[in-house]
Amino acid sequence: MRTYILNSENAKLVGRYTYDEDMVLWCAMSGSGAQFHFKGSKLSVTFVGDNSSERPEDHDNYARYAVYENDTRIAEGILDKIKKTVEFERDIDADITVIKLSECAMSTLGIAPVECEGEITPVPEKKLKAEFIGDSITCGYGVDDEIPEHNFCTSSEDCTKAYAYKTAKALDADYSLFSISGWGIISGYTEDDTAHTEQILPRYYKKVGFSYEKFDDRDGFAPQDVNWDFKKYVPDIVVINLGTNDSSYCHKKEDRSLEYAKKYTEFLHTVHECNPNAKILCCLGLMDECLYDYVEKAAADFKAESGFDEVYTLRLSRQDEKYGYAVSWHPVEKNHEIAAREVTAKIKEILAL
Repeated sequence: MRTYILNSENAKLVGRYTYDEDMVLWCAMSGSGAQFHFKGSKLSVTFVGDNSSERPEDHDNYARYAVYENDTRIAEGILDKIKKTVEFERDIDADITVIKLSECAMSTLGIAPVECEGEITPVPEKKLKAEFIGDSITCGYGVDDEIPEHNFCTSSEDCTKAYAYKTAKALDADYSLFSISGWGIISGYTEDDTAHTEQILPRYYKKVGFSYEKFDDRDGFAPQDVNWDFKKYVPDIVVINLGTNDSSYCHKKEDRSLEYAKKYTEFLHTVHECNPNAKILCCLGLMDECLYDYVEKAAADFKAESGFDEVYTLRLSRQDEKYGYAVSWHPVEKNHEIAAREVTAKIKEILAL
Protein backbone atom coordinates (compact mmCIF):
# COMPACT_ATOMS: atom_id res chain seq x y z
CA MET A 1 0.00 0.00 0.00
CA ARG A 2 1.17 3.52 -0.79
CA THR A 3 0.34 6.55 1.33
CA TYR A 4 -0.34 9.99 -0.10
CA ILE A 5 -0.60 13.14 1.97
CA LEU A 6 -3.05 15.11 -0.14
CA ASN A 7 -1.37 18.31 -1.28
CA SER A 8 -0.98 20.47 -4.37
CA GLU A 9 1.63 18.10 -5.82
CA ASN A 10 -0.70 15.11 -6.10
CA ALA A 11 -4.22 16.61 -5.94
CA LYS A 12 -6.27 19.67 -6.67
CA LEU A 13 -7.28 21.06 -3.29
CA VAL A 14 -10.76 22.55 -3.34
CA GLY A 15 -11.95 25.45 -1.21
CA ARG A 16 -10.12 26.63 1.89
CA TYR A 17 -8.10 24.19 4.00
CA THR A 18 -5.33 23.75 6.52
CA TYR A 19 -3.26 20.89 8.00
CA ASP A 20 -2.58 19.57 11.47
CA GLU A 21 0.66 18.01 12.71
CA ASP A 22 -0.40 14.61 11.33
CA MET A 23 -0.84 16.17 7.88
CA VAL A 24 -4.59 15.63 7.98
CA LEU A 25 -6.20 17.94 5.40
CA TRP A 26 -8.81 19.88 7.40
CA CYS A 27 -11.80 21.26 5.52
CA ALA A 28 -14.36 23.66 6.95
CA MET A 29 -16.50 25.31 4.28
CA SER A 30 -19.14 23.58 2.18
CA GLY A 31 -17.69 22.03 -0.96
CA SER A 32 -14.12 21.90 0.29
CA GLY A 33 -12.02 18.80 -0.24
CA ALA A 34 -9.72 17.34 -2.87
CA GLN A 35 -9.78 15.99 -6.42
CA PHE A 36 -7.23 13.60 -7.89
CA HIS A 37 -6.86 10.95 -10.58
CA PHE A 38 -6.49 7.42 -9.28
CA LYS A 39 -5.35 4.40 -11.22
CA GLY A 40 -5.11 1.20 -9.26
CA SER A 41 -6.90 -1.67 -7.56
CA LYS A 42 -7.53 -0.43 -4.01
CA LEU A 43 -8.32 2.99 -2.58
CA SER A 44 -8.84 3.80 1.10
CA VAL A 45 -10.02 7.24 2.23
CA THR A 46 -10.27 8.00 5.95
CA PHE A 47 -12.36 10.92 7.18
CA VAL A 48 -11.55 12.47 10.54
CA GLY A 49 -14.21 14.13 12.66
CA ASP A 50 -13.93 17.09 15.00
CA ASN A 51 -15.20 17.25 18.59
CA SER A 52 -18.85 17.16 17.51
CA SER A 53 -18.50 13.63 16.13
CA GLU A 54 -17.99 12.28 19.66
CA ARG A 55 -21.17 13.80 21.07
CA PRO A 56 -24.40 11.87 20.34
CA GLU A 57 -26.46 14.89 21.38
CA ASP A 58 -24.97 16.79 18.42
CA HIS A 59 -26.14 14.27 15.81
CA ASP A 60 -27.90 17.04 13.85
CA ASN A 61 -24.52 18.78 13.38
CA TYR A 62 -22.28 15.93 12.20
CA ALA A 63 -20.23 16.71 9.10
CA ARG A 64 -21.58 15.19 5.89
CA TYR A 65 -19.23 13.94 3.15
CA ALA A 66 -19.28 12.27 -0.25
CA VAL A 67 -16.88 10.55 -2.65
CA TYR A 68 -17.30 10.76 -6.42
CA GLU A 69 -15.86 8.63 -9.20
CA ASN A 70 -15.85 11.00 -12.15
CA ASP A 71 -19.37 12.48 -11.85
CA THR A 72 -20.96 9.54 -10.00
CA ARG A 73 -21.36 9.62 -6.23
CA ILE A 74 -20.04 6.28 -4.99
CA ALA A 75 -20.12 6.89 -1.24
CA GLU A 76 -21.60 9.32 1.27
CA GLY A 77 -22.16 9.53 4.98
CA ILE A 78 -21.96 11.55 8.17
CA LEU A 79 -19.13 11.63 10.68
CA ASP A 80 -20.78 10.20 13.76
CA LYS A 81 -17.42 9.01 15.09
CA ILE A 82 -13.87 10.33 15.03
CA LYS A 83 -12.75 8.24 12.05
CA LYS A 84 -14.57 6.63 9.16
CA THR A 85 -12.85 4.80 6.33
CA VAL A 86 -14.29 4.28 2.87
CA GLU A 87 -12.58 1.54 0.82
CA PHE A 88 -12.88 0.48 -2.79
CA GLU A 89 -11.28 -2.79 -3.91
CA ARG A 90 -11.63 -2.96 -7.68
CA ASP A 91 -9.86 -1.65 -10.73
CA ILE A 92 -10.30 2.12 -10.95
CA ASP A 93 -8.98 4.54 -13.54
CA ALA A 94 -10.93 7.72 -12.86
CA ASP A 95 -11.03 11.15 -11.30
CA ILE A 96 -11.89 10.95 -7.60
CA THR A 97 -13.50 13.79 -5.66
CA VAL A 98 -13.61 13.80 -1.87
CA ILE A 99 -15.96 16.57 -0.75
CA LYS A 100 -17.53 18.03 2.39
CA LEU A 101 -21.25 18.49 1.69
CA SER A 102 -22.25 20.33 4.87
CA GLU A 103 -21.35 23.77 6.17
CA CYS A 104 -18.56 24.89 8.45
CA ALA A 105 -20.23 26.44 11.49
CA MET A 106 -21.64 23.20 12.85
CA SER A 107 -18.73 20.86 12.14
CA THR A 108 -15.49 20.43 10.24
CA LEU A 109 -13.94 17.44 8.53
CA GLY A 110 -10.43 16.10 8.02
CA ILE A 111 -9.09 13.87 5.25
CA ALA A 112 -6.26 11.67 6.47
CA PRO A 113 -3.39 10.66 4.17
CA VAL A 114 -4.88 8.39 1.51
CA GLU A 115 -3.76 4.78 1.26
CA CYS A 116 -3.94 2.89 -2.01
CA GLU A 117 -2.60 0.20 -4.27
CA GLY A 118 -1.98 2.32 -7.32
CA GLU A 119 -1.06 5.88 -8.18
CA ILE A 120 -2.59 9.26 -7.38
CA THR A 121 -1.94 12.22 -9.67
CA PRO A 122 -3.46 15.71 -9.74
CA VAL A 123 -6.36 16.57 -12.01
CA PRO A 124 -5.78 19.69 -14.12
CA GLU A 125 -7.08 23.05 -12.99
CA LYS A 126 -9.95 24.60 -14.92
CA LYS A 127 -9.39 27.68 -17.06
CA LEU A 128 -12.02 29.58 -15.06
CA LYS A 129 -12.10 30.01 -11.29
CA ALA A 130 -15.03 31.32 -9.26
CA GLU A 131 -15.62 32.07 -5.61
CA PHE A 132 -19.09 32.20 -4.06
CA ILE A 133 -19.79 34.07 -0.83
CA GLY A 134 -23.17 33.53 0.79
CA ASP A 135 -25.41 32.12 3.45
CA SER A 136 -27.67 29.07 3.81
CA ILE A 137 -28.78 29.28 0.17
CA THR A 138 -25.19 28.84 -1.00
CA CYS A 139 -24.72 25.99 1.51
CA GLY A 140 -27.66 24.02 0.13
CA TYR A 141 -29.48 24.20 3.46
CA GLY A 142 -32.09 21.46 3.84
CA VAL A 143 -32.17 20.67 0.14
CA ASP A 144 -32.47 16.91 0.76
CA ASP A 145 -35.56 17.28 2.94
CA GLU A 146 -38.58 18.78 1.20
CA ILE A 147 -40.69 19.22 4.33
CA PRO A 148 -40.48 22.92 5.17
CA GLU A 149 -41.65 22.49 8.76
CA HIS A 150 -38.60 20.37 9.60
CA ASN A 151 -35.63 21.80 11.48
CA PHE A 152 -32.05 22.22 10.34
CA CYS A 153 -29.86 19.12 10.15
CA THR A 154 -26.51 18.78 8.39
CA SER A 155 -27.59 15.40 7.00
CA SER A 156 -30.11 17.19 4.76
CA GLU A 157 -27.58 19.78 3.57
CA ASP A 158 -25.83 19.29 0.23
CA CYS A 159 -23.93 22.12 -1.44
CA THR A 160 -23.71 20.15 -4.71
CA LYS A 161 -27.45 20.65 -5.19
CA ALA A 162 -27.28 24.42 -4.62
CA TYR A 163 -27.02 27.20 -7.21
CA ALA A 164 -23.34 28.07 -6.59
CA TYR A 165 -21.97 24.58 -7.19
CA LYS A 166 -24.33 24.13 -10.15
CA THR A 167 -23.15 27.43 -11.62
CA ALA A 168 -19.53 26.31 -11.40
CA LYS A 169 -20.41 23.04 -13.10
CA ALA A 170 -22.28 24.84 -15.88
CA LEU A 171 -19.28 27.10 -16.48
CA ASP A 172 -16.79 24.20 -16.22
CA ALA A 173 -15.08 26.26 -13.52
CA ASP A 174 -13.16 25.51 -10.37
CA TYR A 175 -14.94 26.88 -7.32
CA SER A 176 -14.53 27.87 -3.70
CA LEU A 177 -17.44 28.48 -1.33
CA PHE A 178 -17.41 30.81 1.68
CA SER A 179 -20.86 30.55 3.22
CA ILE A 180 -22.56 30.12 6.60
CA SER A 181 -26.26 29.62 7.23
CA GLY A 182 -28.06 32.46 8.99
CA TRP A 183 -25.20 34.97 8.65
CA GLY A 184 -25.20 38.36 6.96
CA ILE A 185 -23.49 41.70 6.40
CA ILE A 186 -24.71 43.55 9.53
CA SER A 187 -26.80 40.88 11.25
CA GLY A 188 -27.53 37.22 11.27
CA TYR A 189 -31.11 36.02 11.03
CA THR A 190 -33.22 37.42 13.85
CA GLU A 191 -36.80 37.14 15.02
CA ASP A 192 -36.64 39.60 17.93
CA ASP A 193 -35.63 42.84 16.16
CA THR A 194 -32.17 42.58 17.72
CA ALA A 195 -29.10 42.57 15.50
CA HIS A 196 -27.15 39.31 15.74
CA THR A 197 -23.77 40.93 15.31
CA GLU A 198 -21.91 37.75 16.21
CA GLN A 199 -23.03 36.35 12.85
CA ILE A 200 -21.35 38.78 10.47
CA LEU A 201 -19.67 36.95 7.60
CA PRO A 202 -17.18 39.65 6.46
CA ARG A 203 -15.48 39.46 9.87
CA TYR A 204 -14.06 36.03 8.97
CA TYR A 205 -13.49 36.42 5.23
CA LYS A 206 -9.71 36.48 5.61
CA LYS A 207 -9.77 33.26 7.64
CA VAL A 208 -10.12 29.61 6.59
CA GLY A 209 -13.66 29.84 7.93
CA PHE A 210 -15.64 29.82 11.15
CA SER A 211 -16.85 26.93 13.27
CA TYR A 212 -18.22 26.47 16.75
CA GLU A 213 -16.04 23.34 16.87
CA LYS A 214 -12.28 22.88 16.95
CA PHE A 215 -10.59 21.05 14.10
CA ASP A 216 -8.72 18.88 16.59
CA ASP A 217 -9.11 18.94 20.35
CA ARG A 218 -5.49 17.94 20.83
CA ASP A 219 -4.23 21.00 18.95
CA GLY A 220 -7.21 23.13 19.89
CA PHE A 221 -7.37 25.23 16.74
CA ALA A 222 -10.41 26.25 14.72
CA PRO A 223 -10.93 27.62 11.19
CA GLN A 224 -11.16 31.18 12.50
CA ASP A 225 -7.69 30.81 14.02
CA VAL A 226 -6.07 30.25 10.62
CA ASN A 227 -5.41 33.04 8.12
CA TRP A 228 -6.23 32.18 4.52
CA ASP A 229 -3.54 32.72 1.86
CA PHE A 230 -5.36 34.25 -1.10
CA LYS A 231 -2.49 33.28 -3.39
CA LYS A 232 -3.59 29.66 -3.08
CA TYR A 233 -6.76 30.29 -5.07
CA VAL A 234 -7.11 33.27 -7.41
CA PRO A 235 -10.67 33.60 -8.78
CA ASP A 236 -11.63 35.29 -12.03
CA ILE A 237 -14.98 36.22 -10.54
CA VAL A 238 -16.41 36.49 -7.03
CA VAL A 239 -20.17 36.05 -6.56
CA ILE A 240 -21.74 37.48 -3.41
CA ASN A 241 -25.25 36.56 -2.27
CA LEU A 242 -25.72 38.15 1.17
CA GLY A 243 -28.71 40.05 2.50
CA THR A 244 -31.46 37.49 3.03
CA ASN A 245 -30.66 37.26 6.75
CA ASP A 246 -29.96 41.00 7.08
CA SER A 247 -33.48 41.72 5.86
CA SER A 248 -34.91 40.05 8.98
CA TYR A 249 -33.25 42.85 10.96
CA CYS A 250 -33.61 45.74 8.52
CA HIS A 251 -37.39 45.27 8.14
CA LYS A 252 -37.41 47.88 5.35
CA LYS A 253 -36.23 50.48 7.87
CA GLU A 254 -34.22 53.12 6.04
CA ASP A 255 -31.53 53.68 8.68
CA ARG A 256 -30.80 49.97 9.01
CA SER A 257 -30.91 49.41 5.27
CA LEU A 258 -28.45 52.25 4.71
CA GLU A 259 -26.17 50.75 7.35
CA TYR A 260 -26.37 47.45 5.43
CA ALA A 261 -25.37 49.26 2.21
CA LYS A 262 -22.48 51.02 3.99
CA LYS A 263 -21.11 47.79 5.45
CA TYR A 264 -21.65 45.98 2.14
CA THR A 265 -19.54 48.66 0.45
CA GLU A 266 -16.81 48.13 3.03
CA PHE A 267 -16.93 44.40 2.39
CA LEU A 268 -16.56 44.98 -1.34
CA HIS A 269 -13.34 46.86 -0.58
CA THR A 270 -12.13 43.82 1.39
CA VAL A 271 -13.06 41.36 -1.35
CA HIS A 272 -11.35 43.52 -3.97
CA GLU A 273 -8.26 43.94 -1.79
CA CYS A 274 -7.97 40.15 -1.43
CA ASN A 275 -8.82 39.41 -5.09
CA PRO A 276 -7.62 42.49 -7.02
CA ASN A 277 -8.02 40.97 -10.48
CA ALA A 278 -11.44 39.39 -9.94
CA LYS A 279 -14.67 40.80 -11.26
CA ILE A 280 -17.45 40.89 -8.67
CA LEU A 281 -21.12 39.95 -9.07
CA CYS A 282 -23.51 40.95 -6.27
CA CYS A 283 -26.70 38.87 -6.24
CA LEU A 284 -29.77 38.80 -4.05
CA GLY A 285 -32.96 36.84 -4.29
CA LEU A 286 -34.44 33.35 -4.25
CA MET A 287 -35.82 33.71 -0.72
CA ASP A 288 -35.88 37.49 -0.09
CA GLU A 289 -34.75 40.37 -2.28
CA CYS A 290 -36.09 43.35 -0.32
CA LEU A 291 -32.57 44.78 0.15
CA TYR A 292 -31.68 44.55 -3.53
CA ASP A 293 -31.82 48.34 -4.08
CA TYR A 294 -29.25 48.68 -1.31
CA VAL A 295 -27.05 46.05 -2.96
CA GLU A 296 -27.11 48.25 -6.05
CA LYS A 297 -26.25 51.28 -3.90
CA ALA A 298 -23.34 49.44 -2.30
CA ALA A 299 -21.98 48.42 -5.70
CA ALA A 300 -22.31 51.99 -7.04
CA ASP A 301 -20.69 53.50 -3.94
CA PHE A 302 -17.82 51.04 -4.11
CA LYS A 303 -17.16 51.80 -7.76
CA ALA A 304 -17.16 55.53 -7.02
CA GLU A 305 -14.78 55.13 -4.07
CA SER A 306 -12.40 52.58 -5.61
CA GLY A 307 -12.40 53.45 -9.29
CA PHE A 308 -12.85 49.71 -9.99
CA ASP A 309 -15.74 49.34 -12.43
CA GLU A 310 -15.97 45.56 -12.75
CA VAL A 311 -18.73 45.19 -10.18
CA TYR A 312 -22.16 43.99 -11.30
CA THR A 313 -25.53 43.25 -9.72
CA LEU A 314 -28.20 40.64 -10.35
CA ARG A 315 -31.66 40.23 -8.84
CA LEU A 316 -32.43 36.51 -8.65
CA SER A 317 -35.93 35.20 -9.26
CA ARG A 318 -37.86 34.37 -6.12
CA GLN A 319 -38.22 30.61 -5.63
CA ASP A 320 -41.32 29.21 -7.32
CA GLU A 321 -43.71 27.68 -4.80
CA LYS A 322 -45.00 25.20 -7.37
CA TYR A 323 -41.79 23.20 -6.88
CA GLY A 324 -42.27 23.10 -3.12
CA TYR A 325 -39.94 24.05 -0.31
CA ALA A 326 -37.09 22.46 1.59
CA VAL A 327 -36.38 22.75 5.32
CA SER A 328 -37.41 26.12 6.81
CA TRP A 329 -38.84 27.15 3.46
CA HIS A 330 -35.47 27.08 1.72
CA PRO A 331 -35.15 26.40 -2.01
CA VAL A 332 -35.52 22.90 -3.39
CA GLU A 333 -33.04 21.72 -6.00
CA LYS A 334 -35.28 22.77 -8.91
CA ASN A 335 -35.28 26.38 -7.76
CA HIS A 336 -31.51 26.23 -7.25
CA GLU A 337 -31.27 25.09 -10.88
CA ILE A 338 -33.23 28.15 -12.01
CA ALA A 339 -30.97 30.45 -10.00
CA ALA A 340 -27.88 28.71 -11.38
CA ARG A 341 -29.04 29.38 -14.94
CA GLU A 342 -29.51 33.07 -14.11
CA VAL A 343 -26.10 33.41 -12.46
CA THR A 344 -24.40 31.41 -15.21
CA ALA A 345 -25.89 33.63 -17.91
CA LYS A 346 -24.80 36.78 -16.07
CA ILE A 347 -21.24 35.51 -15.58
CA LYS A 348 -21.01 34.60 -19.25
CA GLU A 349 -22.12 38.13 -20.10
CA ILE A 350 -19.60 39.69 -17.69
CA LEU A 351 -16.68 37.54 -18.83
CA ALA A 352 -17.74 37.51 -22.49
CA LEU A 353 -17.75 33.72 -22.56
